[in-house]
Amino acid sequence: MDTVMVAMRDGVDLATDVHLPDGDGPFPAVLSRVPYGKATSFGTMPDLIDRLLDAGYAYAVQDVRGKWGSGGTFDASDIDAEAKDGFDTVQWIADQPWSNGRVGMWGNSYYGYTCFAAASLKPPGLVCIAPGNQGFDRYNWSYRSGCLKLASEGIWGIYMLGRIAADTDVLDLRHLPLAEMADHAGLSCSYFDDVVAHPERAMRYWAARNRLDAMLAIDIPVLHWTGWYDNFTGPMVEEWQWLRDVNPSARHNHLMIGPWDHYCTSDTTQRVGLNRLAEGNREHRWQVFRGFFDRYLNDQDNGFGAAGLVHYFTLADNGWRDADTWPPAGCAPQTWYLHSTGSAGDNPENGRLDRSAPGGEPVDRYTYDPAEPVAWSEGTDAWRMCQAMDDRQAIEARADVLTFTSAPLDEPLEITGPLKATLHIESDAPDTDVTVALVDVFPDGRVNLIQDGIQRASMRDGNTGRQLLEPNTVYAVDVDMWSVSYEVPAGHRLRIEVSSSDFPRYDRNPNTDAPFGRSATTQKARQTIHHDDARPSHVVLSVMSR
Repeated sequence: MDTVMVAMRDGVDLATDVHLPDGDGPFPAVLSRVPYGKATSFGTMPDLIDRLLDAGYAYAVQDVRGKWGSGGTFDASDIDAEAKDGFDTVQWIADQPWSNGRVGMWGNSYYGYTCFAAASLKPPGLVCIAPGNQGFDRYNWSYRSGCLKLASEGIWGIYMLGRIAADTDVLDLRHLPLAEMADHAGLSCSYFDDVVAHPERAMRYWAARNRLDAMLAIDIPVLHWTGWYDNFTGPMVEEWQWLRDVNPSARHNHLMIGPWDHYCTSDTTQRVGLNRLAEGNREHRWQVFRGFFDRYLNDQDNGFGAAGLVHYFTLADNGWRDADTWPPAGCAPQTWYLHSTGSAGDNPENGRLDRSAPGGEPVDRYTYDPAEPVAWSEGTDAWRMCQAMDDRQAIEARADVLTFTSAPLDEPLEITGPLKATLHIESDAPDTDVTVALVDVFPDGRVNLIQDGIQRASMRDGNTGRQLLEPNTVYAVDVDMWSVSYEVPAGHRLRIEVSSSDFPRYDRNPNTDAPFGRSATTQKARQTIHHDDARPSHVVLSVMSR
């Protein structure tokens, strides 16, 4: 291995480690551009270098500008710098005597983003990219349906302070006002300040940083990859579809979704929540990466992708499957309705979930207190969801969580595709949040998360900006629960949990009319959920036919 300082067009030198396989070359090369240290385990993921070298690829890993061994200044919001630096580095590799001129890129998280950034400028030497657990829509980095992804991307910019990393353990995630959280901990961060100051997608701030038109012009092969419990699952699926729609005839825009979170913790724990996994998913992921690079970077006719553009894992069933579309052929939307006698918050068994439309039914009510949020993820690592997920019975015992449960299933139910809930909600607060979780109730009573979602009520129409709630008014609020592939076994039951917080995965809604992040106080919100014939609250599942 040699470390080289590679000069960019503006004279800044970027530290780059070059690993060469055995043999005389020249070799096809794979590049990663990372902000987390090119020699750290997360900088390259375990086994990546050895696997690429064994497959006959050169591997170059580079500290992005302003981080670790590279010169310049790091700016988390500067896509232009990442695009230009990526272009220059790809072309530098293509010109080296050990390179055959063909370069691919691989990355996880931010260095998945640097793959997209480089590809947006179309460097001639760049043949294909494999970006994971990231996307090119910058708004989706930090917000989900108007809610700040507080414990993950929300504090990421603070973590990136300095040449190496800041100690974010000193942050008080409950500090109010939220906009002063970083300053309160002595970690003033202009990037965090900017993100909190721009909570709406339509704000000019995001348009200036997304470069979506350039991203959608990417026409080289792309392998998007993520896991069902990553912080970017929904955006990754959406952006795969965007790129595929630009050039649907090319058949080189691939998507892999596995039983993983951001750190792929299930590789070592062999579990996703309460579900045990079969051995081999870590090895399987690397085999897919190699197949992709062998096909497009090394120009081998290996049939990669012939079984389908989408390669996905079905949870509980423990099987990998292939499809050309998402959702796959054979899946159809299926509506399940919420029912109760008005006591769905008194006992997890009181509410009912079935496929019959409701008639005249009483409402359900609960009180959301931001001082006591649902906080099952507090004290865990938001990037390691698969190992943080556990039995949810304690959550369902709370008075501020409504539950609606199906009868035991007569046969297995495979839920594969997008999920969406529509709740008819009334609140006495000017703003609040709506959370929905779809869960698997085991015969012994244990409860496992299938998938969930959140929606800020004032941001219920994401394209028109903030719209505060009027008292005594019922609103239909859609909650995007992203996608999943999960087979619920016979004898298990489906359940829907309804509440108003998921802290600190997402910031607490203080239930006030103060501008986002500026409320120093909170107030309780009295929530009313309607589920009658005129306002049928429901969830739409994508179900695979048998």
